[in-house]
Amino acid sequence: MKRAAGFTLIELVIVIVILGILGAVAAPRFINLQGDAYEANINGLKGSLQSAMTLANTRAVLEGDDKGAADVTIDGETVKFIHGFPTANADGILKMLQNFDTDAFTTFDGGADAGDTLTIAPKARAGDDAADTTCKVVYTAAKNDDTAAKITYETDGC
Repeated sequence: MKRAAGFTLIELVIVIVILGILGAVAAPRFINLQGDAYEANINGLKGSLQSAMTLANTRAVLEGDDKGAADVTIDGETVKFIHGFPTANADGILKMLQNFDTDAFTTFDGGADAGDTLTIAPKARAGDDAADTTCKVVYTAAKNDDTAAKITYETDGC
Protein backbone atom coordinates (compact mmCIF):
# COMPACT_ATOMS: atom_id res chain seq x y z
CA MET A 1 0.00 0.00 0.00
CA LYS A 2 1.38 3.42 -1.01
CA ARG A 3 1.26 6.34 1.33
CA ALA A 4 0.05 9.60 -0.31
CA ALA A 5 2.25 12.66 0.11
CA GLY A 6 0.90 16.20 0.20
CA PHE A 7 -1.80 18.24 1.92
CA THR A 8 -5.40 17.32 2.42
CA LEU A 9 -8.18 19.50 1.08
CA ILE A 10 -9.14 20.74 4.54
CA GLU A 11 -5.55 21.83 5.28
CA LEU A 12 -5.44 23.82 2.03
CA VAL A 13 -8.79 25.49 2.79
CA ILE A 14 -7.61 26.49 6.28
CA VAL A 15 -4.40 28.03 4.90
CA ILE A 16 -6.36 29.98 2.26
CA VAL A 17 -8.79 31.29 4.89
CA ILE A 18 -5.91 32.39 7.15
CA LEU A 19 -4.18 34.16 4.25
CA GLY A 20 -7.45 35.89 3.33
CA ILE A 21 -7.93 37.15 6.88
CA LEU A 22 -4.34 38.42 7.03
CA GLY A 23 -4.75 40.12 3.66
CA ALA A 24 -7.95 41.87 4.71
CA VAL A 25 -6.71 42.99 8.14
CA ALA A 26 -2.97 43.52 7.86
CA ALA A 27 -2.50 44.85 4.32
CA PRO A 28 -4.33 48.19 4.78
CA ARG A 29 -2.03 48.99 7.70
CA PHE A 30 1.01 48.73 5.45
CA ILE A 31 -0.49 50.38 2.40
CA ASN A 32 -1.64 53.97 2.94
CA LEU A 33 -3.56 54.44 -0.28
CA GLN A 34 -6.02 56.90 1.24
CA GLY A 35 -3.23 59.19 2.42
CA ASP A 36 -1.61 59.04 -1.01
CA ALA A 37 -4.93 59.99 -2.60
CA TYR A 38 -5.34 63.00 -0.30
CA GLU A 39 -1.76 64.08 -1.02
CA ALA A 40 -2.37 63.86 -4.77
CA ASN A 41 -5.59 65.84 -4.30
CA ILE A 42 -3.73 68.61 -2.44
CA ASN A 43 -1.01 68.72 -5.11
CA GLY A 44 -3.66 69.00 -7.84
CA LEU A 45 -5.46 71.76 -5.97
CA LYS A 46 -2.18 73.65 -5.54
CA GLY A 47 -1.59 73.48 -9.29
CA SER A 48 -5.13 74.68 -10.01
CA LEU A 49 -4.73 77.60 -7.62
CA GLN A 50 -1.41 78.59 -9.19
CA SER A 51 -2.92 78.52 -12.68
CA ALA A 52 -5.97 80.50 -11.58
CA MET A 53 -3.79 83.05 -9.77
CA THR A 54 -1.54 83.53 -12.81
CA LEU A 55 -4.42 83.85 -15.26
CA ALA A 56 -6.24 86.28 -12.97
CA ASN A 57 -3.15 88.44 -12.52
CA THR A 58 -2.58 88.51 -16.29
CA ARG A 59 -6.18 89.62 -16.82
CA ALA A 60 -5.86 92.34 -14.16
CA VAL A 61 -2.64 93.66 -15.69
CA LEU A 62 -4.17 93.73 -19.17
CA GLU A 63 -7.18 95.67 -17.90
CA GLY A 64 -5.02 98.04 -15.84
CA ASP A 65 -6.53 96.87 -12.54
CA ASP A 66 -3.28 95.68 -10.99
CA LYS A 67 -3.01 98.46 -8.39
CA GLY A 68 -5.12 98.63 -5.23
CA ALA A 69 -8.54 96.97 -4.96
CA ALA A 70 -10.72 96.27 -7.98
CA ASP A 71 -13.50 94.06 -9.29
CA VAL A 72 -12.69 92.26 -12.53
CA THR A 73 -15.23 90.36 -14.61
CA ILE A 74 -13.86 87.01 -15.79
CA ASP A 75 -16.11 84.61 -17.72
CA GLY A 76 -19.19 86.44 -16.49
CA GLU A 77 -18.14 86.26 -12.83
CA THR A 78 -17.16 89.33 -10.84
CA VAL A 79 -13.93 88.49 -9.02
CA LYS A 80 -12.56 90.72 -6.26
CA PHE A 81 -8.90 91.70 -6.61
CA ILE A 82 -6.34 93.29 -4.33
CA HIS A 83 -3.01 94.53 -5.73
CA GLY A 84 -3.56 92.70 -9.03
CA PHE A 85 -4.36 89.28 -7.52
CA PRO A 86 -7.62 87.66 -6.39
CA THR A 87 -8.55 88.21 -2.75
CA ALA A 88 -8.21 85.28 -0.35
CA ASN A 89 -11.90 84.44 0.00
CA ALA A 90 -14.92 83.03 -1.81
CA ASP A 91 -15.34 86.23 -3.86
CA GLY A 92 -11.73 86.12 -5.03
CA ILE A 93 -9.60 83.05 -5.68
CA LEU A 94 -12.41 80.52 -5.19
CA LYS A 95 -14.43 82.15 -7.98
CA MET A 96 -11.43 81.56 -10.25
CA LEU A 97 -11.66 77.80 -9.69
CA GLN A 98 -14.27 76.23 -11.92
CA ASN A 99 -16.40 73.56 -10.25
CA PHE A 100 -14.76 73.88 -6.83
CA ASP A 101 -16.17 70.97 -4.80
CA THR A 102 -17.40 72.41 -1.50
CA ASP A 103 -18.56 68.93 -0.44
CA ALA A 104 -15.00 67.59 -0.55
CA PHE A 105 -13.08 70.57 0.86
CA THR A 106 -13.29 72.78 3.94
CA THR A 107 -12.18 76.39 3.66
CA PHE A 108 -10.99 78.62 6.48
CA ASP A 109 -10.86 82.32 5.69
CA GLY A 110 -8.17 83.93 7.81
CA GLY A 111 -9.47 87.43 7.05
CA ALA A 112 -7.60 90.70 7.33
CA ASP A 113 -6.42 90.04 10.89
CA ALA A 114 -4.75 86.79 9.85
CA GLY A 115 -2.93 88.24 6.84
CA ASP A 116 -5.67 87.63 4.27
CA THR A 117 -5.17 83.91 3.91
CA LEU A 118 -7.48 81.21 2.69
CA THR A 119 -6.79 77.67 3.85
CA ILE A 120 -8.31 74.76 1.91
CA ALA A 121 -8.22 71.20 3.27
CA PRO A 122 -10.02 67.94 2.51
CA LYS A 123 -13.07 67.70 4.80
CA ALA A 124 -12.10 64.22 5.94
CA ARG A 125 -8.73 65.53 7.17
CA ALA A 126 -9.65 69.05 8.33
CA GLY A 127 -11.66 68.46 11.47
CA ASP A 128 -13.18 71.61 12.94
CA ASP A 129 -10.49 74.02 11.81
CA ALA A 130 -8.86 73.68 8.38
CA ALA A 131 -6.06 76.00 9.48
CA ASP A 132 -4.82 73.47 12.05
CA THR A 133 -4.55 70.51 9.69
CA THR A 134 -1.27 69.43 8.12
CA CYS A 135 -2.97 68.39 4.86
CA LYS A 136 -3.82 71.72 3.25
CA VAL A 137 -3.22 74.43 0.67
CA VAL A 138 -2.90 78.04 1.84
CA TYR A 139 -3.47 81.00 -0.50
CA THR A 140 -2.12 84.31 0.78
CA ALA A 141 -3.32 87.46 -0.95
CA ALA A 142 -0.90 90.13 -2.16
CA LYS A 143 0.10 92.58 0.59
CA ASN A 144 0.93 95.52 -1.67
CA ASP A 145 1.52 96.40 -5.32
CA ASP A 146 5.13 95.17 -5.18
CA THR A 147 4.47 91.62 -3.92
CA ALA A 148 2.59 88.76 -5.50
CA ALA A 149 0.06 86.47 -3.89
CA LYS A 150 1.56 83.15 -2.85
CA ILE A 151 0.49 79.57 -2.45
CA THR A 152 1.93 77.15 0.08
CA TYR A 153 0.91 73.61 0.90
CA GLU A 154 1.46 70.83 3.42
CA THR A 155 1.00 67.13 2.82
CA ASP A 156 2.62 65.71 5.97
CA GLY A 157 -0.73 64.92 7.59
CA CYS A 158 -2.37 63.39 4.56
